[in-house]
Amino acid sequence: MKNKIKWIILGIILMAIFAMTMMKTPEEITITLTRVTGEMKLFSAIAHAVFLAVIAAGLAIKKISNILFFLFIAFLSLSATIVSIKYMIIPNILIFGTIFVLIITAFLKKELNFEFRGIGSINKYFGIVGMIFGFWYLHWVETPIWLNALFYSPLGSINCPTLLMICAFLCLTVRPGSVMLEFTTALITLYFGFFGIFRLGAYVDVILIICALFLIIRVSSSLTYKGIFEKEGVKNA
Repeated sequence: MKNKIKWIILGIILMAIFAMTMMKTPEEITITLTRVTGEMKLFSAIAHAVFLAVIAAGLAIKKISNILFFLFIAFLSLSATIVSIKYMIIPNILIFGTIFVLIITAFLKKELNFEFRGIGSINKYFGIVGMIFGFWYLHWVETPIWLNALFYSPLGSINCPTLLMICAFLCLTVRPGSVMLEFTTALITLYFGFFGIFRLGAYVDVILIICALFLIIRVSSSLTYKGIFEKEGVKNA
């Protein structure tokens, strides 16, 4: 019963978020996100550096990888929430505030377990692709986009690169996992993938759609526990 109530509340929040994203014109949204990206360059550069440090340390020292990856995605969702409060972007406050709570809850319930070496190759593929384009998000930055995006694409500031990066890390989780966290993050990421393409002309957001669909399929698939999703013989207790 409690679980049903949680899903109902979550559904209401998601419907409110999706409705509010339609209240502004694409032009108004573009102006706001361009402003945020421009004013948050230093923070974005720091977020990029933190990501590289977390990946390097996590891969080098397996014992601390789980806590590092958890702290990083919690940091991203919290920073995006704070930035959204600063610029009064109400849908983003709800999005990242909700994801932050779900991340903390999953970790405390031991439902957030990251693995890289012992996970199936398909998970690594989607995870790595998501990380690359979450880090190197080819939109909103000044020209030359391909170069500037390496240094200050708005990771941890606005929706798409932040959602994509969180989604990418969740692709590297094993069981037991949080269905609510993974499904919610994937569904929101999928929505903003289509939103970015069709309302904002951000065609790079096709990566959001691809990674989100993979995560949704993985969550709902009976193959989640073995076969193509995880290496045979790997125990995830």
